[in-house]
Parts: sequence; structure tokens; C-alpha cells
Amino acid sequence: MPPSPTPSREAELARAEADMARLEAQLAEQVARATADAAALAERLVRVRQALARPEHAGDSRLSQWAMRLEDTESPEPSPELARLREKALDAREAALDTRRQAGLDLQSALRVQQEDAARVDKALSSAESDLKRVEAAAKARAEAEEKARRAAEAETQKVVPPPGLKPSGAKAVSTETPTRAERLPPVAATPAKSDGRKAGRVRMHTTIDTRSDSNFFTGFSMDISEGGIFIATVEAVPRGTPVELDFTLPGGRPLTVNGVVRWARDGNDRTPDLMPGVGVQFTTLPPEVAHAISSFVATRDPMFYPD
Repeated sequence: MPPSPTPSREAELARAEADMARLEAQLAEQVARATADAAALAERLVRVRQALARPEHAGDSRLSQWAMRLEDTESPEPSPELARLREKALDAREAALDTRRQAGLDLQSALRVQQEDAARVDKALSSAESDLKRVEAAAKARAEAEEKARRAAEAETQKVVPPPGLKPSGAKAVSTETPTRAERLPPVAATPAKSDGRKAGRVRMHTTIDTRSDSNFFTGFSMDISEGGIFIATVEAVPRGTPVELDFTLPGGRPLTVNGVVRWARDGNDRTPDLMPGVGVQFTTLPPEVAHAISSFVATRDPMFYPD
């Protein structure tokens, strides 16, 4: 790509054009003045000749000499060469104007192409930046979840149980055992749904979701809750691909029902006791009123992240 004209070149051309415009204006004024002067001299010559030819001046020898000299004097007509050069200068100005006009049109066309290319690149960059932000946000959420799980596991391993000998005399024995996952989980029922043509092979499950429950909504990279689902904390094994009719309740709300399918499962792990086992049920149908209720809830509690 050729380099663009520097500002100094633009300024030099502008000054040269201004100087040329002033010179052309001066020349035009001088040509007009010379033409007018020639016309005035021609009229004056006619008047003087007529005055010298009067009868009362016939006896004056000096006036007679002037009459003879002025009779041979040519009328000061404008020079043909001057007129020719004036026309040549005007033709040159018109040609230069046409050249500049065409160059301006070519420049406008090239500028329009440049602007369209820039707009396409800007649109592509905006889309790429949007996808980058989405992926980075998902990665950040995943890293935060992993860090939270790691800290919870470290805290669990650092718990110290008091020796039995330090219990006060006569005090009731207090169990220091950590509740099992099954004891911490809310009851989740997984029962076959009513057997009819539409629900054959479907499992019905129930859970409660609030700001502290182990069950929670989840999303993937799209961050669209309608493309996600619900993680149900349960120790019951439900195979992947199982159709589910899920009843759940939100804080202060009536029971809601959605249909989904088991897409993933989280097995229990003694190294991360705070991460409850369960299954991820992805929505297959999401009624508008249920979607609205879920959207209102996730504004108070962030959904889990599970890669699509």
C-alpha cells in the first residue's frame, strides 16, 4: 500500500495553489485593464484626429504636422497574442480542474472501499471479542468452582477431633463424626413415572433448590439457562440418557415441573466431601413461566458451570 501524503505536502500544495490563484487573478485584472486602456486610446485618437481636421486649424503648421503623424498612427487594438495566451491559460485551468475532479472521485471510491473493509473487520473483531469474553467468563467460573472445592477439601482434612479424654466428667457423649453425604442430602425421589405412551421409561424426581442447597441450576459455555438444566444432589444412581420428569420448588414458590434427560453424573469422592454426588438433568422442554421463575432465582444465586 503506497504511503499517504504527509501533512507537509498537503500544506505545500495548498500554499502553491493559493499563490497560483493570486497570480491568475492579478493577470486577469491586468489583461482587463490593458484591454480597457486600448479601447480608451482608440476613442481618444479618433477625437484628436477629428479636432485637428477642423478648418479653423488649417493655418497652423504645427497642428498640420500632428494631423499627418496621427493619420499614420495605428489604433491601439488588443494584441492577438495576448488574447491567444489568455485562452491558453483558461484551457489549462479547465484541464487541471477536470483532472482534480476525476482524482477526487477516484479518491472517494477508494475511501468507500476502505471504510467497508474496516467495518467488516470491526464486526468480526467485535464477535471474536464477545466470544473471548464468554469463554473467559466460563473459565473463570470453572476456576473459582475448582478453587472453592479445593479449599473445602483442605478445610475438611484439617479438622481436629478432640481426644475422648478431654470430655468433661459426666458430660453427655457428643458424636464427632462428620455426617455422611446421604445424611446431608435432602430426600430426592427417583420413581418411575406413570406408564402411558408418552412417559414410557421416564423417571420422576423431586428436589428443592434455594440459596444454600446442594442442588442448583447449571449452564454451559453459552451461559443460557434454557440450554442448561438442574444438578440434583442425590446418592441414587440414574443412568445417563434417562428421561426425567422433574418436580422442584424455589424459595417462596409453588412446585414447578420440567422435562429433561440425564446428561452427566458426579460420583462421590472422599477427598472432596463438600461436593455432593448427583446427576445433571438437561432441560428438554422449558415452559415460559418456569423459565421466568428460574431467571429470577439465578439473579440471587449463580448457576453451576458444566462444559457443554
